[in-house]
Amino acid sequence: MSTAHLLLMSLGPVQDFIAQARRTRDLWFGSHVLSELSLEAARAAQRLRAELIFPALVEGGEAAPSVPNKLLLLVREGDPREVARAAREAARTRLREWGLEVWHEHSQLVDPEALGTAQEQLDTLLEFHAAWCLLSSPEEYPEALRLAEAALAERKRLRSFASWKHQRGGRHKSSLDGARESVLREGNREGGDFRIGRREELDAIGLLKRMGGEPGQFIPVPTIGLAAYTALAKDTRAPVMERLRRECVRLRGQGFLTPVDPGAREWARDFPFDAQLLLPGRWSTYLEEQGMERQLAEGFGRDFIRPLLASLGEPFPYVACLVADGDRMGETLQCLASHGPAAHQALSRTLSGFATEARHILEERHRGVLVYAGGDDVLGFVCLPDAPRCAAELSRAFTAAMTRGLEGRGVRAPTLSVGLGVGHVLESLGDLLELGRRAELLAKGEDRDGFALLARLRAGREHAWRHRWPDDPVKALEDTVTLREAGTLPMTKVREVCSAVRRIPRHTGSPQDEARWRPVLVGEVRRVLARVEAGTPDAGLTPQGAGLDLKEEATLEELHTRVEAWAERVFLAELLSRATLRPRDDTRGAA
Repeated sequence: MSTAHLLLMSLGPVQDFIAQARRTRDLWFGSHVLSELSLEAARAAQRLRAELIFPALVEGGEAAPSVPNKLLLLVREGDPREVARAAREAARTRLREWGLEVWHEHSQLVDPEALGTAQEQLDTLLEFHAAWCLLSSPEEYPEALRLAEAALAERKRLRSFASWKHQRGGRHKSSLDGARESVLREGNREGGDFRIGRREELDAIGLLKRMGGEPGQFIPVPTIGLAAYTALAKDTRAPVMERLRRECVRLRGQGFLTPVDPGAREWARDFPFDAQLLLPGRWSTYLEEQGMERQLAEGFGRDFIRPLLASLGEPFPYVACLVADGDRMGETLQCLASHGPAAHQALSRTLSGFATEARHILEERHRGVLVYAGGDDVLGFVCLPDAPRCAAELSRAFTAAMTRGLEGRGVRAPTLSVGLGVGHVLESLGDLLELGRRAELLAKGEDRDGFALLARLRAGREHAWRHRWPDDPVKALEDTVTLREAGTLPMTKVREVCSAVRRIPRHTGSPQDEARWRPVLVGEVRRVLARVEAGTPDAGLTPQGAGLDLKEEATLEELHTRVEAWAERVFLAELLSRATLRPRDDTRGAA
């Protein structure tokens, strides 16, 4: 090959920008904005004949759901500096025009004197960094990539700080980030179907997130979390659900409710509205926020929601935030670099195909909504009963795609670690995202290829459990759920085991003490479980029968860790059992 340049570009901000959200549309559209800006930058570079290596932009067919914020290109002719500038200006122009288009479309919401402030907010949001390295032959590609990566990392450490020129002062800050000035008009304003709260403030970026899509385009988190409940209600309480649905349609006609557009998500058709209406005590506040009088809102709940709750029971209002990430992808790309840029382009197409498959897995085969899928990164929300199997299917799909994409390259296929952060459906999206990301970090562990479940209950208590995919964590959870639902493993005994083990030291001062305490710990666990009563004379459980593998040759510290992990798995299995809803007269698992 003739002399070329390897160009690396990065757009941001990413994590904080996406997390600045109060409603589902804020979250999804924030991710969509970054994806569109990355796409605009890539297209601009291609117009200058730069060759895209990462990501793969599939022409025709089904495109990947998202475009990553990091772009790798080969510039065979021209100046890489000019290519980077063109990409940066294309992304900035797209953001400015997009934001001002929303501004003018919703002029009834904004303060006309804040136009200069809005333009400055739009013009200063994007963080763009670029680095490049000369490349004279295919053999130099791995070293050129390493140098470009190092240069980009150094460039990101240099921060430029410019003062605001259009701050008006004495204005409320945005409710999404608490930093930029609000551009909304003061006093009474109507956000209509976009649901801008009476005391909510939005800057130009927040306005774009909230108003950039279409009403009903984004499925609310409560609708995802309560999907199992609405499905059961439709199957077992059809007349009550149909009466409720007709009333919601009537309220929609009066401007009080915004319907959800299910699209290809058939599960969302069971109740195509914000399902927080089904939460006890919540419907009145929700409808009052839409402008309904309190008396009418309370009457709606009394006449249409309470009959459903009385016959079916209350929903279990928890949802799973799924965060997945490829393991050691940097090592894989580094090993693959020796095969030249064509090998990276082929892998990029494979990752694009997986991202498309991830959307089908979450939204069609499980009751979930994809927020972002950019290659090996996946973010979404899933109905809790579906979440473990959804995570397992994602892991299998990623491994299969990587195995096919790397066949014959002599490179080990990377794996996918998946974390599920479980929280209440009315928690802030920022808190749910934080749970999901913590779960993903836990899933990674030191040995990768893991699954983690992290749940925070409304009382503030957290439970966390991690297992590697080769050990089939979903089966371990489901087996524990079966024990709970059969009444074989009462929660009282699990707590008694934990209490007994806490009285035994984790560390001792000598090997002799360690040897004395190990059988004591194992004996205590066996003693407590042997006293389980399940209706038969020989009902006592063994540790193995309870799903607890106590290896007597393990150290005292390892035995403590095993018991604690088992207890956490049982607590989380109980959570999953409660989320798997049944008719009200089914009392399996009560103990």
